[in-house]
Amino acid sequence: MAEFNTPKHGEVCWRELTSQNIEKAKSFYQELLGWNIEQSRLTNMPYSEIQVGNKAVGGMMKIDQNWGEGWEKIPPHWMTYIAVENCDETIAKIKENGGGVCVPPFDAPNVGRMSVVNDPGGATFSVIQFVSR
Repeated sequence: MAEFNTPKHGEVCWRELTSQNIEKAKSFYQELLGWNIEQSRLTNMPYSEIQVGNKAVGGMMKIDQNWGEGWEKIPPHWMTYIAVENCDETIAKIKENGGGVCVPPFDAPNVGRMSVVNDPGGATFSVIQFVSR
């Protein structure tokens, strides 16, 4: 298993690609950059970990019917995650400072609590409070 150190509050810590054709995306990035991409051991759901050297730096996930109505129209995209000490407190601060919430906080088993948000200018990113290891 690749190394992953829990990041500090405020660190950009994870990058995640979502696509309807995740197999094509995996092949592209493996050939282009030499990434090792394999099923995560932290979850039973199909989630591929991006490993550079022996370090986990991101993931890949398929956009499918589990994403809800209109999933077919969601374009492939990269998401940036920023580590926070407390997801719910951070969401409150985001709202207080003019940002918005796209996906309310939720718990990802064995990973942590996260939310998809916007800054006041509309840029989308995710915040994540990792589980203690």
